[in-house]
Amino acid sequence: MNSPHLDPATHGTKFGKITVTVDLDLGDCIIIAPGKGLVGQEVPSSKRFNSLDEIAGAYRTQCQLAASAADKHPNAQDMANALKFAGRKLKDHQERKR
Repeated sequence: MNSPHLDPATHGTKFGKITVTVDLDLGDCIIIAPGKGLVGQEVPSSKRFNSLDEIAGAYRTQCQLAASAADKHPNAQDMANALKFAGRKLKDHQERKR
């Protein structure tokens, strides 16, 4: 079976400029977000979260950034929403397996 991470345009879910793919079989997610390039242009960067604990920690951080420094981190709320979505999907899948 192919991983949804291989084709985020088809299998990803978008939250503003953030795209998240969730692989239920592996129990992980990848977040693709705009980052800063060398001369100020936006370039996509991706980060893999391998467990629900990692997702929960990143979610808390993004919520704090969205609340306290939204002007410096304009995508923080969308990132938090994407992490919440991925965490719920993985948690629901793991509970169904039991």
